[in-house]
Amino acid sequence: MALHHLIYLSRATEPFSDHDLETLLAQARRNNSAQHITGALVYGNGQFAQIIEGEQRVLEDLYNRLLLDPRHSQVTKFADKAIAMRSFGEWSMAFQAASTAQLQGQPGYVALDALNLEPAGLSATDTQLLGMIASFVLPAPAVRAG
Repeated sequence: MALHHLIYLSRATEPFSDHDLETLLAQARRNNSAQHITGALVYGNGQFAQIIEGEQRVLEDLYNRLLLDPRHSQVTKFADKAIAMRSFGEWSMAFQAASTAQLQGQPGYVALDALNLEPAGLSATDTQLLGMIASFVLPAPAVRAG
């Protein structure tokens, strides 16, 4: 099976509550696990950013369903290409909406510092997009007073 990844951004048609996000995450993990899809989903300021990895045909089907999903608008695909290896191989669907202590007991949880931000074979654009997605979930560097 040749691996592929797809990165997209979209705008939520309605604000998502914590409960809505938990429901979406549970659904994504269940469906993605069955289809061997891994990735990361970020939600903030009414926008989604997602990277998904798996078999090309499976990702195409998922993306086409997303385009019809009434919860999403302004869907923009930024990357859709073959990859040598998964960046989120241990993540059924990474997500950050809770504290680290709350997430540690969740199935599929991987510490954020375990994220591979420099996977082999990514283009400069894909690396930037991966870094942008990570910036949503990784803590900001401390600013020193000068």
